[in-house]
Amino acid sequence: MTPVDWYFARGNKQMGPVSSVDLKRLAVAGELLPDDLVWREGLAEWTTARSVRGLFDEESKPADAEQAPSKPVVALSQGPEPVAAPEEPAPVAKAVAPRAPARHPMEVLLDSLRSAASVRFIEAMARGARACGLYGLLGAMVLVVAFTAIMILKTGTLGELPSGIVLLLILVVLQYVAGKFFDILDRLNRASGGSLPSTALCNSVALLSMVVGVAELFGSVEAAVQASMVLIILGGIASVIVHGYLACVALNPATLNISIAAAEGDPGEEAISVLMFLLKALLRTVPVVFGVGVLGGTIVMGAACFQAFSGAEGRSSAQMTASAARDVLIFSAALPFVAYLLFLLFSLAIDVCRSLLHLPGKPDQSAEQDIV
Repeated sequence: MTPVDWYFARGNKQMGPVSSVDLKRLAVAGELLPDDLVWREGLAEWTTARSVRGLFDEESKPADAEQAPSKPVVALSQGPEPVAAPEEPAPVAKAVAPRAPARHPMEVLLDSLRSAASVRFIEAMARGARACGLYGLLGAMVLVVAFTAIMILKTGTLGELPSGIVLLLILVVLQYVAGKFFDILDRLNRASGGSLPSTALCNSVALLSMVVGVAELFGSVEAAVQASMVLIILGGIASVIVHGYLACVALNPATLNISIAAAEGDPGEEAISVLMFLLKALLRTVPVVFGVGVLGGTIVMGAACFQAFSGAEGRSSAQMTASAARDVLIFSAALPFVAYLLFLLFSLAIDVCRSLLHLPGKPDQSAEQDIV
């Protein structure tokens, strides 16, 4: 059988030729996506990779295959059709692939970002943020003790002692709880999964997240200039980091144990898959929000200690700054435990919705499907 040469389009560039085996390898490795365009000799025009039978999923079959026999199905490996021997051999011409259609610039940008933000990078960033948060809480405890001692010395009263002791105890407990529940959140992420029909939602969430992060950064800079408070910029920086990480997670749904399977299923099941993707994407950002929030709160608490040395007016500002730092630290430290409870609650709601979608007597439209 004559080997088949395949061409594919990537980043507005035509690639190939490659063999059927190499094309399958590219699909398995994630270097060829279902929405990418492919072509081989014998096809009138370019077609999506998902229409190549056996390239992504060999076990499924489209439910409407019998009702729509006219839909083109391309085989991954196809030799020449048997024909009667001609009287004279026809000249053999080298196959030339037609030019691939231009891709949207946003798709080219997202593909570049997806390659840069690999799964290894996402995992490393989550581990680093988690460590920064846990050790940052230890530093915050030291600063709480320092601030309480400074205020007692400067005011000559014990007014700050009770609140300082309570805050210290809260941070000690939350630091222990956060370390335990991070492992539980990782287990829940691995134990739950799903699939999306395309990368459209992933790309949209990534773009929106990046836009929101940049907008909040510029907003914080403007607010800092108007209020003459440099610390306000910390909120914008934290927003850029968190939203940038969320964009990376959305572009790599494999980190959420969610696959891309371009199958036409029940709309209710698709809605559940979308909700699960959004829920798990937010859950995946918890370590980064935790680490960024704790570091930000620790920095603000350090600024409060510095302000406490600036006379009576400075001590008043220091108390306001320390109050803001306390709120940020408590919220950030409690986030892993709160996220665990919310994830269980929403998971239970999703399971209830799924059971309602498959009540007895309701036609099941989620039959096994194949991508053609």
